[in-house]
Amino acid sequence: MDNRKEVIFSDLGGLCQPQANISPVHARGKWNAVSYETAEIKGTLLAALSNSFPEDVRLSPQLTGWYRVYVGIPACWSSGNRSVLNLKMTKDQISTQFSHQAQPYFARQQVQEAFWRCADMTGQDIVIHKYPEGKALDAVVAWLRFVPMDEAEVAAFQKDQARTDTKRIYATNDMHGMICAHGFRDKEEWHSVIDDYDQSDAEWFSFENIRIFDGDVPTESWEDFAFAREVDQRVQRLFNESYTLPMLKEVVDYGHSKGLKICSSLRMGAWGMEFPFDQCYFDNQFFLSHQHLRCIDRDGDPISAMSYLYPEVQDYIIGHLLDMAKLGVDAVELIATRGIPYLLFEKPFTDAFTEKYGEDPRTLPLDEPRVMELRCELLTGFFRKVRKALDDTCGKDKVRLHLRCLFSLYDNRYIGIDVERLVREGIIQGIISYPQRLRELITDDMWQADGKHIDLNKYHQAVINGNEPLIRRETDFDFLPTTLDTRGVPQGPESQTQRIKEFMDLEREYGVTVFFDLLPRIMMPEELKRRVLDLYHCGAERLSFWDTYSRAPARLCWSMLRRIGHKEELENWDSGEGQWYKIYRILRYDHMDVTRYMPAWGG
Repeated sequence: MDNRKEVIFSDLGGLCQPQANISPVHARGKWNAVSYETAEIKGTLLAALSNSFPEDVRLSPQLTGWYRVYVGIPACWSSGNRSVLNLKMTKDQISTQFSHQAQPYFARQQVQEAFWRCADMTGQDIVIHKYPEGKALDAVVAWLRFVPMDEAEVAAFQKDQARTDTKRIYATNDMHGMICAHGFRDKEEWHSVIDDYDQSDAEWFSFENIRIFDGDVPTESWEDFAFAREVDQRVQRLFNESYTLPMLKEVVDYGHSKGLKICSSLRMGAWGMEFPFDQCYFDNQFFLSHQHLRCIDRDGDPISAMSYLYPEVQDYIIGHLLDMAKLGVDAVELIATRGIPYLLFEKPFTDAFTEKYGEDPRTLPLDEPRVMELRCELLTGFFRKVRKALDDTCGKDKVRLHLRCLFSLYDNRYIGIDVERLVREGIIQGIISYPQRLRELITDDMWQADGKHIDLNKYHQAVINGNEPLIRRETDFDFLPTTLDTRGVPQGPESQTQRIKEFMDLEREYGVTVFFDLLPRIMMPEELKRRVLDLYHCGAERLSFWDTYSRAPARLCWSMLRRIGHKEELENWDSGEGQWYKIYRILRYDHMDVTRYMPAWGG
């Protein structure tokens, strides 16, 4: 008979070793032991505050057999940002990330306990770590709870892990965040971006190729440059030595060893950022040296984006995609939701339009059907070129081409991407629909007398003198209904069901794989479940999560997100509170009572 009992280690300040790495005061370079009390649990938590990066400490629980392991993460008033705590077990190659669910400044003091993993704890210690190059945020842990699993529970867990029908998640990492938050250097540390998806319903892992950001500081060194943020100095210093093609190859191979399909993504519009983020790595050297290849707006103004009408721009982007394809990935992904526009009214476009239709396209709105059609035709030529380059380099259809696109098929045609045509021609094999929409604001006073053509002088004056930009970008929403175009014609899906159907019809007819992105990034489990079920009920089969690197460590959110691929079971699940997560109010820190009147109110 299994007589093991649940055990909680709450006195981490007293139990962890070596004690030389722990201090009762806020000593930089030490784990600070702070006594705390909740209604159910009391003990000493360990904290490495903002600018403190102590040596590791270790908890030896002396357990045998399988357990469900839970971690109690304090959400302190001073920790409104994501924390950077890292934990690993003795047999782990590298640690994984943990943070509390974001909350407002001066919010209620609490410990958020959430599930970590199922594990055979025989001979296993827990190592508590904070990356020495990490972002200057707090790393705090209050306790670890171990709940024993009997043989039937272990068998059920292992059976569930072997399932493939639940693998419905497309996880995407903005790898810039990995250097910002953790300052990764070696391959073992970079492997942790894969380990985040252990015991989850992730099928695909897509990591962003940020090597397109290749700017350098104009001063003699980064030490002499005034960065807008401390993290940008860290990225500038570590980028070339840490984020390399050999490192990415390690991530690809490690991901495959974990059973994940691996994709590398590239932002189509990553040409740089405006002040104060310019003049550093965010810049793109190709853009800076090829200003003559920029997009041109209808009034003749050059836009700070490169035009995909030019072969030089196409070849530059394709070169980056091929660099990634050669690493052995299963797919490369073009991100068409960042850095729009991709073409406007450059001379090749205006010449082609005038020759075909006999009038100047610059006087027509972006949603004029002929303008949209020609833009789609020209940009489809670029996608054909990408598909051919992948096939010529890697073998016919050996590397899939994925497209992260806007909210609906109409929204994509609006910016020049005919998703249906790309699928029909076999150019792309994966679609990730992202909740984003762009619209051009053409007001009544911009039209010529005929009411059909734009007065370019009036347009230019509106650009300069208007109270808001003439391009409206809406993003991170749940659903936006049909809108009227400049002719008063309704455009876009009328419902979530209709929107999902137009994409899923492409999957059914052409075999393309479709994922639907879900935002905002962080939600409580019950809200996440509701939103996911809504997508499933509307016909979705798979889900995507942008910036999953910020979601997986937020263990309350992750307690639901990691298992939302269980489509058939999800309807009957509750939020998981009590089983997968629980929130405890903190009553006291040391001698400070925080049950009613917060001492910090006097600060």
